[in-house]
Amino acid sequence: MKQILKKCSVLACALLVLAFGFTSCETMDSLSCPYVISNPHVELGENDENHHFAGMYFSLFNDSAKTIEQFTLSYMLYDADGNNPFIGSNCFVAKCDWNVRGGAIVDFIIDLDPFISVVPEEPYKVDFMYIREISYEDGSSWKDPYGMYCVREAYE
Repeated sequence: MKQILKKCSVLACALLVLAFGFTSCETMDSLSCPYVISNPHVELGENDENHHFAGMYFSLFNDSAKTIEQFTLSYMLYDADGNNPFIGSNCFVAKCDWNVRGGAIVDFIIDLDPFISVVPEEPYKVDFMYIREISYEDGSSWKDPYGMYCVREAYE
């Protein structure tokens, strides 16, 4: 009986080591951020092809060897005083179908015209901007559902 318990204990310990070993490998991979977002800001005025009143601009650097096929972006917009300038929510989610090669930097513009009813006097402030999910060309994906790698706007 003692030998059976001893074998079961050894087997249970081996299974735990394997389970934690594989889990930690996956966790370590998800701890590195595969992108860099730079200079998120809102510009007012007309941009011929992109917006008539306001657009959010940012650059995305793909810091991986894989080609991004699609990504889901989350961000919040505030007025100059740090308040929600919209009737509804100031939290936005945008799905971008755009190939970004590994190591490439791409500039993006998101049209804000559908969300505004009055053109603001000052550009909106962008806060808590991050990529929720990246889908790569090879079928793999990366996720950050909680915004651990968000870009924050500093308010004075």
